[in-house]
Amino acid sequence: MKARDAGRPVAAGSATTKQRTIRDEILDAAAEIIVREGYDACTMRAVAALVDMKAGSLYYHFRSKDEIVEEILNQGIETLYARLAETMRGLPKEASFADRLAAAVGVHVSSLVGKDSTYMHVYEHLPPIIKRRSRKMREKYAQLWHDLFAGAVASGEAANGQDLHLLVPYFLGGLNRVPEWMRASGASSDQVAALAITTLLDGIGAKR
Repeated sequence: MKARDAGRPVAAGSATTKQRTIRDEILDAAAEIIVREGYDACTMRAVAALVDMKAGSLYYHFRSKDEIVEEILNQGIETLYARLAETMRGLPKEASFADRLAAAVGVHVSSLVGKDSTYMHVYEHLPPIIKRRSRKMREKYAQLWHDLFAGAVASGEAANGQDLHLLVPYFLGGLNRVPEWMRASGASSDQVAALAITTLLDGIGAKR
């Protein structure tokens, strides 16, 4: 691949497929560096080298490293949000809470361990001040889960009195560690997902 010189401005409203592809390549490169080597290793020069671009040309697409990282975070969570929302819409209206929960957990887990999961792993490598930049999108995603649980309470399929503002981040926080659990235990993603669903629905107390 030849080095790109993207320094020439383009007329307003004429963003081309090629330009979008270059932007995506930059985001992919930055995400790869962060996950593999850490946030500090992701410099504008390192990203430019990975996409075979002149360092100065990178600033035509992004003003800073943090702008790149913020877009990676938002794209990752936006993709996850779209997948979950579409899955929930595709379920029958009469689907039980257990079925809805299983579908939601399946989407979340597969997004963390699938082939295109790199963007989802960037978050854990970032300093707190950078993590906060994706807070609004994460809150929007969490609302889908809040609605799922609230619907179960309303239908009588889940116990009333739970503080969903605590339960939702507690549950999602656990799911977000799935890749780590898989590495440590050797379990498959399906096994971990099944465990999360079963413990939430039935608990681990002995039946009396």
